[in-house]
Amino acid sequence: MKVRIVVAAALAVGVALGTAGCNLIQPQATTTPYDASDGVGINVGDLQLRNLMIISDNGETGNLLMGAANSTGEDVELHIGFVSGGTVVDGHLDVPSNDKQVTSWGSGSEDRIILGGINTIPGGLLEVAFEANGETKTVLVPVLTSAQPEYEGLEPKKVTKISK
Repeated sequence: MKVRIVVAAALAVGVALGTAGCNLIQPQATTTPYDASDGVGINVGDLQLRNLMIISDNGETGNLLMGAANSTGEDVELHIGFVSGGTVVDGHLDVPSNDKQVTSWGSGSEDRIILGGINTIPGGLLEVAFEANGETKTVLVPVLTSAQPEYEGLEPKKVTKISK
């Protein structure tokens, strides 16, 4: 009788370790931050910029899509720059303080940030610099086309243009 109890206990421990033991040696994938969409994210100054991507059908003019979270309690000026034909192109916009809510640009009815002279074909990456509160970071932003159904209608339209 005691042998059965010992065998049953050993079997129960074996099943428990066999079905849940992977968590003992494997890191949890959900604890690793990553960009879940086609865009990229970056923290610069007090701002959290998310889902950065450029929609361009011709590789010359692009619509910069992004979301920005600003929880500072006051508006923050964000400078955006890139190189076009050897010339630095830059501009700026104000990111409103929104208590960790994301303010979006470029999609739907939001204002569009039009970048002229990007010289990057769809499928490529454009190096873009962002500066806020004295901190500057650069990131490779993917250039995509509006031929993809999820980006249809997001091609550049003249609203706020940053070009040389």
